[in-house]
Amino acid sequence: MNSEPLVTGKNIDLTQFVCRFLRDRGAVLETAGEMINILLPKDLSQALDVEELISVAKDTDAVSTFGGHKLYSIALQSILLERITSLAASTFPVLQTELKFHYIKSQGFDTLIKEQFGFHGIKIKIKGTAETMTRYVLLTCRFLAQSDEQKQGLLDFSFNLDTGASVPEMSRMMPYAEKQYQTKNAQAFTKKDIRHIHEWVSFHGPGAVEPDLLDFVRSMNRRLKRDALSLEAYYRALEEEMRESLSRTGISDKLIRERQEKIDLIPEELAVKKKDLLKKYSIRIGFFPVAAMRVTTPCITVFVTLMSGRQKTDISLHYNPVTKKMDPMVCPSCGKSMYSLGLCRHLHPNCNTCLEVGCNCC
Repeated sequence: MNSEPLVTGKNIDLTQFVCRFLRDRGAVLETAGEMINILLPKDLSQALDVEELISVAKDTDAVSTFGGHKLYSIALQSILLERITSLAASTFPVLQTELKFHYIKSQGFDTLIKEQFGFHGIKIKIKGTAETMTRYVLLTCRFLAQSDEQKQGLLDFSFNLDTGASVPEMSRMMPYAEKQYQTKNAQAFTKKDIRHIHEWVSFHGPGAVEPDLLDFVRSMNRRLKRDALSLEAYYRALEEEMRESLSRTGISDKLIRERQEKIDLIPEELAVKKKDLLKKYSIRIGFFPVAAMRVTTPCITVFVTLMSGRQKTDISLHYNPVTKKMDPMVCPSCGKSMYSLGLCRHLHPNCNTCLEVGCNCC
């Protein structure tokens, strides 16, 4: 059973999707009239919760029996199609490519570094350069901001896998680079790479998505303020009403004490209600990968000596031939990508914020 299934009719795209999905995961398909007989690998049949030998057809009941094995419909909203769609959506596509360049900048890095970087109280000296290989990941994520309402959209990230630097321009400039896609002997992301990518997205994501959420945040803040004012007005009126009741004639001392105790509890109850409101309108943001590209590219590593007084330390910077700029450094104290830096007393290159609050590496 290794012939190419014949897919015709009004549901041709749907049938092609099912056949391509199953074949890519090791299934063997054979066309038999209006049906397609399918032999599934054991793990795939278990994932779909079906038998290893099944048949599928466009125009049939949801599940029936034919020739001693199950016949499944692949119409919209059918059981098998729903399971295949869920399984297909549980992973995201990963492309792997290697970049090719006919020419890479080989000099003038001292000027380029001084133009891009701000060194506070530091002199620099370039010791040498070397053409090396480095890796990037270009990641598209779906963000989901949830509060009393929710907003979602897509966001692109670009990271140097070897340094952790965030390089947003990489995604914008990639269409202009010569690419050679890898389909054989492709190297997947390691567990270490995946852990780092998760950390970088969690760190950079909230700041990157902020422009897309300006109106959403304003709306939630406006509702929070509105409901808080209404709440305050309600409890203020309640307190006034209860205090007025204390002045009525004929009210017992016991009832006065009970109502006074309730009045005294109003500020505490109001604070609890405000806390509930804040929780209701707080914004929780999640990032979910949609697609990724693992990029391997030649680059120029520039070896630099940083000098502060009589002290000095060596670092390496990377020239990115795609953006035609130097990649930013990564602050070892906070993980922020930086072009402005200084040295702490133990010669750790820190961003301006970490220089002020104190180096975390010391």
